[in-house]
Amino acid sequence: MHLTNRELAILGACLYSCEGTKARLVKGRKQKHFAVEFTNKDPQLIKAFLLFLRNSIKAEEDRIKAQLFIYSDLSESDLISYWSHLCNIPICRFNKSIVLIQRNHKYKPNPLGTMKIRYTHKQHYLEIQGIIDELFKQF
Repeated sequence: MHLTNRELAILGACLYSCEGTKARLVKGRKQKHFAVEFTNKDPQLIKAFLLFLRNSIKAEEDRIKAQLFIYSDLSESDLISYWSHLCNIPICRFNKSIVLIQRNHKYKPNPLGTMKIRYTHKQHYLEIQGIIDELFKQF
C-alpha cells in the first residue's frame, strides 16, 4: 500500500501532534525555539515520521539529527548502528545518548531504546503546525 502525498501529510501531522515537541521559549530569552522533535520507541513510527519529514516537508537532510535514550544495560554503539541503518541517518548526526537510571528493576525497558528525531528549521516547523491546524479545523 502506498500513501498519497495528502495521506502522508495527515499521518505525519497526526504523529507530530501526539508525540512531537511544541514551540517553547528559549531559556533566558523571550524568543521561541522552533525545533521539530519527535520521540518514540517504535521503529515503524520513527520511520513513518521521517518519511513525512523527507517527502512532505522536504526537510534538509543534513539538519536531521538523532538522539537515543537508553538504559545502562544496553549497548549504545549497537543501538546507534541499528537506528542509523534503519533511519538512514549517519552516525555522525547522532547527538550524545542520554543514559537513564532504571529505578524499578521489575520493569523491562525497550531493548531498542527510545529515539528522538530533531530537525531545527523555523519555516518547516510552521508548515507542520499549519498542516495540523488545517486538519483539526474540521473537527
